[in-house]
Amino acid sequence: MIIDSHTHVVPEFLKLDRATYLDRDTTFGTLHRNTKIPLATSQDLLESMDEEEVDAAVMVGFGWTNKDLAAAANDDLLEQARRSGGRLIPFCSVNPSWGKAAIAEVERCAIGGAKGIGELHPDTQGFNLTDHPTMEPLVEIALKHNLAILIHTSEPVGHQYVGKGTVTPEIILQFIEHFPEANIILAHFGGGLPFYALMPEVKNSLTNVYFDSAAAPFLYTPDAFRVTADLVGIDHILMGSDFPLIHTKRLVDEVLQSGLSTREQALVLGENAAKLYNISIT
Repeated sequence: MIIDSHTHVVPEFLKLDRATYLDRDTTFGTLHRNTKIPLATSQDLLESMDEEEVDAAVMVGFGWTNKDLAAAANDDLLEQARRSGGRLIPFCSVNPSWGKAAIAEVERCAIGGAKGIGELHPDTQGFNLTDHPTMEPLVEIALKHNLAILIHTSEPVGHQYVGKGTVTPEIILQFIEHFPEANIILAHFGGGLPFYALMPEVKNSLTNVYFDSAAAPFLYTPDAFRVTADLVGIDHILMGSDFPLIHTKRLVDEVLQSGLSTREQALVLGENAAKLYNISIT
């Protein structure tokens, strides 16, 4: 079973007319102003999945700042998931700073079949994870509908790249500790947070936290899978690619080269995600 836990797709109109929308949404403009960075539709994703023998994929949002674009993108994810026969798993993208409008949108998406919220981009969306009054309603609606919360994270050291921000392990840990009951997914290996799990107080906070491998080949060697498994547990790792930036096969190959056992590989490649989202792949 192979489930890609981190892919990005957009409605066809955004792919065909990228330039029109770059200045209408801060996150979209920040991440995709460079036309060398690819955009993909759900059909592109399905074709790639067929070619690379991927069973299912989680479609996440970009952390939209424009409410109309967020609603259009969410509608597209929900509709394409319905048409996919269970192969595509939708998330709902909102900005926590929208307040009641964000909660209403999550409620609408959850009823429509969304399995999570995100990807949240605090830097470009203009909110702070440690602003608990802003975050509490979002976490409450996530708990109500058993939705995971996916957060874009960044490393406090290392090279710069488009999208690298200030959501580093120190900030992430404060959020996790304040909302211990929430299922939280930290993209990009959590900005290195697993490596702090050698501190007992950190490890004790990670019970409901998962780490995905989105864009990992740009950040770490394949050893990151083995090291993270040893520090936080194999059942806390989700294979995610960041498609279309990176195709799923590259991450699958990294898992196979990581030194994990065959059983551990199966968990990372799909079984952990299937359990988290309560889905079965036949």
